Amino acid sequence: MNAQGPSPAGWKQLYQYALLETNPSKIAGRVAEAHAAICDRIRDLDSRPACDEQQALKAALRFLRILQDETAREWRVA
Repeated sequence: MNAQGPSPAGWKQLYQYALLETNPSKIAGRVAEAHAAICDRIRDLDSRPACDEQQALKAALRFLRILQDETAREWRVA
Protein backbone atom coordinates (compact mmCIF):
# COMPACT_ATOMS: atom_id res chain seq x y z
CA MET A 1 0.00 0.00 0.00
CA ASN A 2 1.28 3.47 -0.79
CA ALA A 3 0.62 6.78 0.97
CA GLN A 4 -2.41 7.42 -1.27
CA GLY A 5 -4.01 4.05 -0.50
CA PRO A 6 -4.13 0.84 -2.48
CA SER A 7 -3.73 0.94 -6.22
CA PRO A 8 -6.95 0.47 -8.20
CA ALA A 9 -5.64 -2.78 -9.70
CA GLY A 10 -4.25 -4.08 -6.39
CA TRP A 11 -7.39 -6.10 -5.71
CA LYS A 12 -6.77 -8.18 -8.83
CA GLN A 13 -3.36 -9.31 -7.63
CA LEU A 14 -4.63 -10.19 -4.16
CA TYR A 15 -7.57 -12.03 -5.74
CA GLN A 16 -5.19 -14.05 -7.92
CA TYR A 17 -3.04 -14.88 -4.90
CA ALA A 18 -6.12 -16.21 -3.10
CA LEU A 19 -7.22 -18.32 -6.07
CA LEU A 20 -3.75 -19.75 -6.65
CA GLU A 21 -2.80 -20.42 -3.02
CA THR A 22 -2.00 -24.10 -2.59
CA ASN A 23 -1.20 -24.11 1.12
CA PRO A 24 -4.50 -24.86 2.90
CA SER A 25 -3.37 -23.05 6.05
CA LYS A 26 -2.85 -19.81 4.08
CA ILE A 27 -6.04 -19.78 2.00
CA ALA A 28 -8.23 -18.11 4.65
CA GLY A 29 -5.75 -15.25 5.04
CA ARG A 30 -5.42 -14.79 1.29
CA VAL A 31 -9.21 -14.76 0.92
CA ALA A 32 -9.54 -12.18 3.71
CA GLU A 33 -6.92 -9.90 2.13
CA ALA A 34 -8.53 -10.13 -1.29
CA HIS A 35 -12.01 -9.60 0.15
CA ALA A 36 -10.91 -6.45 1.97
CA ALA A 37 -9.21 -5.04 -1.14
CA ILE A 38 -12.26 -5.78 -3.29
CA CYS A 39 -14.60 -4.13 -0.79
CA ASP A 40 -12.33 -1.07 -0.66
CA ARG A 41 -12.39 -0.86 -4.45
CA ILE A 42 -16.17 -1.21 -4.54
CA ARG A 43 -16.42 1.73 -2.13
CA ASP A 44 -14.03 3.73 -4.35
CA LEU A 45 -16.27 3.14 -7.37
CA ASP A 46 -19.57 3.55 -5.53
CA SER A 47 -20.10 7.18 -6.51
CA ARG A 48 -19.23 6.60 -10.18
CA PRO A 49 -21.47 5.35 -12.98
CA ALA A 50 -21.64 1.57 -13.39
CA CYS A 51 -18.65 0.08 -15.16
CA ASP A 52 -17.24 -3.31 -16.15
CA GLU A 53 -14.87 -3.28 -13.19
CA GLN A 54 -17.81 -3.22 -10.78
CA GLN A 55 -19.19 -6.39 -12.36
CA ALA A 56 -15.73 -8.00 -12.12
CA LEU A 57 -15.53 -7.06 -8.44
CA LYS A 58 -18.90 -8.62 -7.69
CA ALA A 59 -17.93 -11.79 -9.55
CA ALA A 60 -14.64 -11.94 -7.65
CA LEU A 61 -16.50 -11.71 -4.33
CA ARG A 62 -18.75 -14.60 -5.38
CA PHE A 63 -15.76 -16.77 -6.30
CA LEU A 64 -14.01 -15.93 -3.02
CA ARG A 65 -17.11 -17.07 -1.13
CA ILE A 66 -17.08 -20.33 -3.07
CA LEU A 67 -13.37 -20.82 -2.36
CA GLN A 68 -13.91 -20.07 1.32
CA ASP A 69 -16.86 -22.47 1.55
CA GLU A 70 -15.01 -25.26 -0.24
CA THR A 71 -11.92 -24.79 1.91
CA ALA A 72 -14.02 -24.89 5.09
CA ARG A 73 -15.78 -28.03 3.87
CA GLU A 74 -12.42 -29.73 3.16
CA TRP A 75 -11.15 -28.86 6.65
CA ARG A 76 -14.26 -30.38 8.24
CA VAL A 77 -13.83 -33.61 6.24
CA ALA A 78 -10.10 -33.94 6.93
